Amino acid sequence: MRDVIVWRMVVGARIFIARSVVCRRSIRSRRERAFFRTLSAECRARARARGASVAMGASARDDPLVSVEWLRARVNDVQILDASWHMPDLKRNGVVEHCARRLSATTRYFDVDAVSDGANAAPHMLPSAEAFAAACETLGLTRDRPIVVYDTNGMFSAARAWWMFRANGWDDVRVLDGGLPAWTAAGLETDESARDEETVRAPARACAKVMAHAETGAKDFKGTREALVKTKAEMVRNIADATYQVVDARGAARFRGETKEPREGVRSGHIPGSRNVFFGELLNEDKTFKSAEDIRGAFEASGLDLSADARPIVASCGTGVTAAILALALHRCGIEDVAVYDGSWTEYGMDGECPVATGPP
Repeated sequence: MRDVIVWRMVVGARIFIARSVVCRRSIRSRRERAFFRTLSAECRARARARGASVAMGASARDDPLVSVEWLRARVNDVQILDASWHMPDLKRNGVVEHCARRLSATTRYFDVDAVSDGANAAPHMLPSAEAFAAACETLGLTRDRPIVVYDTNGMFSAARAWWMFRANGWDDVRVLDGGLPAWTAAGLETDESARDEETVRAPARACAKVMAHAETGAKDFKGTREALVKTKAEMVRNIADATYQVVDARGAARFRGETKEPREGVRSGHIPGSRNVFFGELLNEDKTFKSAEDIRGAFEASGLDLSADARPIVASCGTGVTAAILALALHRCGIEDVAVYDGSWTEYGMDGECPVATGPP
């Protein structure tokens, strides 16, 4: 009888242990399934968020634009650059105007026209990466604080400065939406203390000094991020290859070749196969940017494909200034790798061997 009792106790213990193991495995299995369901849901949520970022625009953290309110709260914590440049026929001088007034006492002047390859026949072409670095060093710029650029037009040449910095490897660069006019419209003070023109022009001289020893004229400089800069040879090759989508920022009449180009010796028309989005369509009356939804709508209405698997985009214009506005606008839509054809239509239209199209796209 005693042996029977012991045997039953052993069997009972084994059954208890087996049931405990099964129970623990069941609990662990349920927990694992719950964990992976949660993980899968989080992954799907992140994927939806990335898709929404491309569809609706850049997040606040990635938005290349900053508001007046944002800058006012951080005016002493960022590096502010006046990048004002004006079309030659306006007879305005960015350096002179900067010396008379600027956004703040610490604002420095970045000359998008003079920090360039002066030996190139096309205006304000990118200088070498070394020459750009020399200009930045002379300005006293550092990479440990954000840079905010603006212009006195509201939104014009500041976008070109933003693109120049990005093409040369500077990431934390933003543009003041609406520029200096938006700052003053908010009732904020500006700085009118005396500035010496020679000091303001020093960064451009530093650039020119380096460029004097560079291989210029026949060479196109592409910064340190070559994917963001396109050359004339690449644009001509793209007519047959269709590797990129090309969008032109000039007005419709210039794009269609219905008006004379403002620069002598430049033909009228556009690069075959390109689309047209006038940069002014992307801005409000006060020169601030329209919403990402409106911007996306304008590009898609032109026939540009903004889907995730679309061909890369290259922006062009007259001289590579307002093309940067298109690149900035597309960046707001979540498309951050838009290149700029640096020489744009002035360089392309001057070359009689480059194919030209007229009329609508």
